[in-house]
Amino acid sequence: MRLKSIILLFQLFWLFIMRRVLGRGLLATPISRVSALVFVIAAFAGFSVMSYVIIRQYFGGTGLLEPVLQVANVSVGFWSLIAYTLIRVLFMKADELLGLSFNLPVTNKERTLAFALFESSIVFLMTVFVFGAFSISTVLVEGLAYIPKVLASIWFPALSTYLLLSLGYYLLERALLAFRISRLRGLIVPLVLALGLAVVFPYTNEQSTQIAESYVDGRDYSSPALFYSKLQEDIGLWCSLLVLLASSAAIIPAVMAAAPANYVPVRRFFALLPSQLARYRFGTYMLVLFRSFETMVAVSFIAVYSIFAWIQHLALPPYALILITFQGIYAYSNSEPLRRMAVNPGRTLANYVCLAGSQGVLLIAVAIPVGAISAAQGVAWEASLPVAGFCFSNILISTLIGIAFPPEKGNPFTVLVGMVLTVIVVMIVMLGLNIFNFIPTVNVAILAAMNLLVAFYSILGMQRMERVARHEMAA
Repeated sequence: MRLKSIILLFQLFWLFIMRRVLGRGLLATPISRVSALVFVIAAFAGFSVMSYVIIRQYFGGTGLLEPVLQVANVSVGFWSLIAYTLIRVLFMKADELLGLSFNLPVTNKERTLAFALFESSIVFLMTVFVFGAFSISTVLVEGLAYIPKVLASIWFPALSTYLLLSLGYYLLERALLAFRISRLRGLIVPLVLALGLAVVFPYTNEQSTQIAESYVDGRDYSSPALFYSKLQEDIGLWCSLLVLLASSAAIIPAVMAAAPANYVPVRRFFALLPSQLARYRFGTYMLVLFRSFETMVAVSFIAVYSIFAWIQHLALPPYALILITFQGIYAYSNSEPLRRMAVNPGRTLANYVCLAGSQGVLLIAVAIPVGAISAAQGVAWEASLPVAGFCFSNILISTLIGIAFPPEKGNPFTVLVGMVLTVIVVMIVMLGLNIFNFIPTVNVAILAAMNLLVAFYSILGMQRMERVARHEMAA
């Protein structure tokens, strides 16, 4: 195994992202890229200023920042797992990104480690956005003497957590290879990660509560999550740093040894419905939707959340159904072969009805058991109906985003862009309705009008895409 090959592949992956994501579409020109960079920096700076103002106003000089830092410390593992889950699921279909290296003289272990290094850099950027503002504002409020505490409480645990997650993932891949079910890791890995989130979340809440109670009672609180911070407090930062380096030196070779020697493609489709549905246009769209990788991932997370809510007796409306609506970003691109291969591609309106209607059927199929679990927990059906209506609106919006910004095969960042745009549009709409505080009837009328407008623009977008496809075939 050659370190030089790993570094070169790492640079190649970033070059691919820079050219395929930051060099196309709205970011094709240098001015737009510079503007986007300035916007990101300004947003992070504004977030940091807001964090500084809040911490100085509520915690400055009160001595409360110490338990707050401990709470942030015990939550590092949960947020690191969230970032790792997001990146791992997004890159599970990055075959085109990995395909860059298939014709190069590198081993699969070198390819795997280079890709792991690439993923770790992205997870690091996400961690900076989550904890960077808090770290900077804490140091500004308490002074430079707080830097060792911030490093030992946030950044050292985050690094160790990521290394342990990487080791656990590759050990899981080894186990799947041993049982000859590695192609199903697209379904198994999200299930395992979702179970991890379900286990870590209540543990994090319990630790945070115990820290608050210990501070009120004047007791010292100890926990494995506070290991680095306790070492820094009792001995010094140099001891925490030595332990971090020693543990990393032990985990990194284990990660390299656990990395699989062979690459097995992920199974992209799962046969769930009978193939006889393909006799009908609407049935064909349902088959494409129900058998897709994205649907299986979303349903897996919803199932784990529902079981977790049942075990923990959480009487909450079925908010997890929102996850199923984001697969609308893939709906148009995944069903594109149906419109290109068919002898009679059909009218655009009929295709859009099949596209949105199949997602509605999927929403109903998932909502019935999830809603029943919420009802068994004591949630009234009246509280679940607005969630269902919101999910239907989100399906239409995500479908429109998927038509306007179709995700590229093998490029997970285009999917991330679609998800971010969907969240921004939904948040703007909900924020506007909340600010004006209309009566429910008016809100329903506004949402209905917005859904009709979204459907209208979706149909126009599909007509344009079909016209472009016809001209390309004629040329």
